Amino acid sequence: MANAPPETKADKTIKPFYFIRGKQAGTPLNAAIVGGGEACYNLLEILDKERLSRLNMKILGVSDVNPEALGFCYAKDLGLFTTTNFEELFSLEGINLIIELTGSDKVREQVFAAKPSDVSVLDHMASRVLWDLFQIESEKTALEKERKQYELKTKKQTQVILDSLPYRIMVVNMDLTVETVNQTFIREFDIDRSQIEGKHCFDLRYGLNKPCNEFGKTCFLQDHIQEIKEKGLFSTVSERTDENGETCYDVVTLAPIFDERGELVQVLEASRDITERVKLEKEVEKSNTFFENMIQSTVDGIVVVDTKGNVLIFNEGMEGLTGYSSEEIINRRHLSTFYHIDVAKENMMKMRSDEFGPVGKLNPTSLSVKTKDGDEIPVTLSASVITIDGEEIGSVGVFTDMREILKMRKDLEEAHLQLVQTEKIASVGRMAAGVAHEINNPLSGVLIYAELLKEDLKNQPERLKDAQEIIDQTLRCKKIVSEMLEFSRQSVGKTSSFSLKYLINKCLDLLINQAIFQDIKVVKEIESNMPEMVGDMGQLQQVFTNLFINAAHAMESRGTLSITASYSRQNACFIIKVSDTGPGIPVELRDKIFDIFFTTKPVGTGTGLGLSISQNIIKLHGGNISFECPPGGGTTFAIELPLEFTGTPTTEEPVFIGLDES
Repeated sequence: MANAPPETKADKTIKPFYFIRGKQAGTPLNAAIVGGGEACYNLLEILDKERLSRLNMKILGVSDVNPEALGFCYAKDLGLFTTTNFEELFSLEGINLIIELTGSDKVREQVFAAKPSDVSVLDHMASRVLWDLFQIESEKTALEKERKQYELKTKKQTQVILDSLPYRIMVVNMDLTVETVNQTFIREFDIDRSQIEGKHCFDLRYGLNKPCNEFGKTCFLQDHIQEIKEKGLFSTVSERTDENGETCYDVVTLAPIFDERGELVQVLEASRDITERVKLEKEVEKSNTFFENMIQSTVDGIVVVDTKGNVLIFNEGMEGLTGYSSEEIINRRHLSTFYHIDVAKENMMKMRSDEFGPVGKLNPTSLSVKTKDGDEIPVTLSASVITIDGEEIGSVGVFTDMREILKMRKDLEEAHLQLVQTEKIASVGRMAAGVAHEINNPLSGVLIYAELLKEDLKNQPERLKDAQEIIDQTLRCKKIVSEMLEFSRQSVGKTSSFSLKYLINKCLDLLINQAIFQDIKVVKEIESNMPEMVGDMGQLQQVFTNLFINAAHAMESRGTLSITASYSRQNACFIIKVSDTGPGIPVELRDKIFDIFFTTKPVGTGTGLGLSISQNIIKLHGGNISFECPPGGGTTFAIELPLEFTGTPTTEEPVFIGLDES
């Protein structure tokens, strides 16, 4: 204790502290805490790993009679030894210090009485001093760390800002030495940041060994220093010759940097190569010529008209498509010569509305144009409104001849349909083989029971249950075979135009009085004024009926069946959602529910063909069906059906049944 201050009465409470940190300063402090309350929690929070290492100290354990105490629980979370009996702390290996934080004189006396001779005690009175020391040291460390972090952050932020700029940035001191440059400067001049230190701007920027004005060149900093100070900015275009002897052009801008006293201490130079822009300006005339040639040489027809429909440009592709020459069309002036005026007005309305895509654009639309010979040619039109300063001055349309594409689509669809049907037939064959045993058993039962019961059970009505078994088995087989035949269908039946609201209500009217729906609340939200849809009403009725019955079964005949129907004008499709309040579909079964013969119903109740057939019908109508199961329970099936049904073979644009169009 050679370095300890003279002892006073007030110092006696921290005598063990001076002893440990005096002669034994090199001995690690292996401490345990008695009292796991809030003071313990605060102490453990302050004594992080870094601070404990600096103090050559370890906390081995915590004791408190209350195992729910805040510090006790925190120590347990830290993985420290915890106990409700402080005497167990003395058995910890290497322990040489007890920090008593209970605030109880009685506990302090018990600790002093029970501690081994080689263990020192820092009671709650002395711990206040220790706490204050830790607090001061912590605050000092935090302030110093915060200051350094702020300085580093400020410097990094400044550099990040400079590095993010597309201009070459160079900060120059008044003695022409370079303070810093940004990443764009480093990249474009192919230098390393370590090469900057001590360099002058004329050396780093131009490779000179003396200031620029000594070589007869302009030094923007020295020659315009007064303007930089007064106006706060100087900008000019500089011409230079690169290493290949080619003339280059830079925009150079200089801005002053003042210190806190308002004195100019540095100048920021921002420069950017505009050689390409100058070259581009020289290429404008060539670009205009190229643009004209491009329009004329494009295979697709391109037409530009003014707001009145007068033709301004009629390219060679359009000439080949319609048979009209450019002179003929431009002399006649109007697009109605080859383009149905009513269709043109409708498309212009679509382009000016946001219901059919981006305003001012017309997504590819199928229509026909009239040739000089009076023939109708199927085309796809993409168009845009031409505006200048927000004012509409005309429009441009690109007409793509669809004759070859439609022929290819038709051929490909026919081949695809044949392939799909072949695979369906093969699939049904495989399925039939798989269920042959199931079908043969009831059929054998029919034959056996029919022969036996015909003779033996005429006068035994009590045995009629066996006969009923025959009937049930036969009907089950009939249903399986019937649904398999339904699944193998490759097209829709008779199509008609009908109201979606009427179809949904019709399905509900057939089911609502059945026993399974007696305790089910039906909630409908059907949008009014929806257009009529086109399709096989009978098949779609089968789909909705199946979904409603499945929902009732899922809710075990008790719950809420919600049905919503709306029309999306942007996508031109109907959206129908059927929701129940049942338990939902188990996660492990969700990827199987559309599989043929998969069912969650008891044996004999369901065949597993309902959703497979429903999915097939929806696809044949050009739509899709999906489902989701919210975390809170229930299942929602969503169906999308197009406004214009394209599943019949008489349409001009065949649909690839079973494939998603890309």
